[in-house]
This record gives sequence, C-alpha cells and structure tokens, in this order.
Amino acid sequence: MAAKEVATIAVLKEVPTASDRSKSHPYFTQKVRLHSFHAQQVFDRGFDLCTTAIFSLSVVLRIIGTDDQARDVEGIVDERLSSMFEEVRGEVARLDKLAESNGIEFSGIDYSHPKEVEAKITSPRAVRYIGLIREFDSLVAKLDTLWLSGVIPDGIYSRSIYDWKRRILRLAGTIRSISGRAMTAARRKESQGKDKAEVVEITSETSASVPEPVVV
Repeated sequence: MAAKEVATIAVLKEVPTASDRSKSHPYFTQKVRLHSFHAQQVFDRGFDLCTTAIFSLSVVLRIIGTDDQARDVEGIVDERLSSMFEEVRGEVARLDKLAESNGIEFSGIDYSHPKEVEAKITSPRAVRYIGLIREFDSLVAKLDTLWLSGVIPDGIYSRSIYDWKRRILRLAGTIRSISGRAMTAARRKESQGKDKAEVVEITSETSASVPEPVVV
C-alpha cells in the first residue's frame, strides 16, 4: 500500500521574481567515481532532477510561506533520504553476511568502464543524494561479486538491481513532485498579483514496495 504524507503551505508573501531567480547562488562541484553502469544511470537520470527540486524547495518555500512551513516540507525530504539510506545499508549488511557464509570476499572486482562524474552541489541535501548514489554503487558491486561467484542466481540478481535502481530514481521523482506543487502555488500567486493567503497541499507519495532481500 502506498504511503502518503501531506504538508500544507500558506502562500503569504510575494513569489520570486525573474531577478530573484537570476541571483548568484553558491555551489561547488564534487567529483565522484562511479564504477557500475547502474549507478551511472541513476546519476544521469536522477541527480539533476533531485537537486534542482531540492534547491527550489529550500528557496521557494521560504518566499511563499514561513520558515516553519518550509522546515516541515524539508522534513519530509530528509525523512525519505534517511529511510532510503537505512534500507540500502541494511541490504549491504545482509549481502555481507551472505558472502561470509559462502566464503566470498568482495575485494578484487573491477569494472570495464568506470566513470568520474561531476556533481554540482547546491544544497546540503544534494550531498546526501550523491552519497546515496555512492552507497548504491557499493551495493551493486556486492551483488555483482555474489552473482559472478555463483552465489546469487541470475533472476534474483537482475531483479534486485532493477528494484533498487527504481526505488532510488523514484525518490528523486517524489522530491520533484513536492517541489512542483510548491512552484505551481508560486506561479498561481504571481499570476493573480494578490497578497492574500492561498493554501496549497503538497503530497509526497511513494510506493511501500520493498525489493526482496537476496535469498539463496
């Protein structure tokens, strides 16, 4: 069953103007080496999507609402990120035990086309999402090792990678949805040209389906 969280935002102030959006904002570039094709795909498809949405949340919500309301919605994002980190690390711990019980060591695996990507960091939560991608890259390496060693059957291997990749990309989509609703409220306020309060519901929805643990 899908889990749903709702945050209500009151539009109380002016929306950002074109000059607001063109202001010079800080960022730095973090170089990250991703070994697996699957982690590279997640970065290519999800990183910019997620970090752009996160930046919009951090800036827009503090313009169209109060700081408390912004923190409430950012809390949803933080909870989602923390939950995904815990689940990925839980799977990594499970794979470690599986490898140990089969006498498998994770050292020695290599990749034909590792890639160094440049992640533009525009907010603290962008650091967390790129960190999540790196955790996923490590998880894939363990799955690859166990599959190449014959511990994990082909079907379970493929399904596990697909499910984890889908969940991490879905997280980026959920955050974008939250941001999109906030931006819609801002554009509506801008087009109305009024200062009266307007209440908008922001709903983040994610699937509660969890990838099946590797069982062999």
